[in-house]
Amino acid sequence: MEVQGPVIVPAMGDSQSSLEVKCFDRKAYLTQGLQPYAEVLVSNFGRVFTISPVFRAEKIRTERHLIEYWRIEGGIPHCDLNSLTSMQEQLISYICQRLSEEGKEELEVIQRDDRELRKVQEPFPRLTYDDAIRILQKDGFAIHWGATLDWEHEKHLSLRFGHPFFISEFPVGIRTFFFQSNPAKPELTMSVDLLAPEGYGEISTGGQPTTEKEKLLRKMKEEEISEEEQRWYMDLKEIGSVPYAGFAIGVERLTKWICKLEHIKDASAFPRLLDNIYP
Repeated sequence: MEVQGPVIVPAMGDSQSSLEVKCFDRKAYLTQGLQPYAEVLVSNFGRVFTISPVFRAEKIRTERHLIEYWRIEGGIPHCDLNSLTSMQEQLISYICQRLSEEGKEELEVIQRDDRELRKVQEPFPRLTYDDAIRILQKDGFAIHWGATLDWEHEKHLSLRFGHPFFISEFPVGIRTFFFQSNPAKPELTMSVDLLAPEGYGEISTGGQPTTEKEKLLRKMKEEEISEEEQRWYMDLKEIGSVPYAGFAIGVERLTKWICKLEHIKDASAFPRLLDNIYP
């Protein structure tokens, strides 16, 4: 079922880079995605999806960051990480196959070989975070276990593949408090990123959110997140919800890779960048 969440929200999302706005005499924020409203919608309607704008106040200039962009988000009840991973690769494969069949003329205009997209078929390669760190260290990067994989790391890894690929089992410290910890390895999260090949890097992220209140409170305390700011989300835990998993695909990043664009601003009709919101 297609759903829509609010754009103006009362608390920061899963990142501290929320865009703050004034809502009459109150402080509010622009949404960073369907979470935590996804939990309510999944509990009531089952499998849901949305295609909607999100906002990030990230003060960085790269060829792959916008402050306003669109995401395809999905929420699936009683779904584990393996099923979530399979669903994403099925979706990306389907998109590429349909484009290679029905968009030949358009792909020719932008000089994208439709045969390359036709080769994008499941299953995609799967790496763990540990695998990624070992590859980067072997290739000369000064990176340690527990560090965030930044854009340069993702670019290097994705240049090694001709197919989209997954990275999973990220450490707790570099992932949002929303994600569950791995029961077998508590230092890791039940989360996964999807990276495009050819140097384009991450285009999707997903995982299994924590649904138990006590675990959430402990995670929030560890990460110094105000319980008051997340009051509505925590109140949901008193009602109860179903376990679920979800993913979010960046539409402009997906378009950038499929069309082999140099800059993400070319994937948007009216790109919003750190230093440019005109026209």
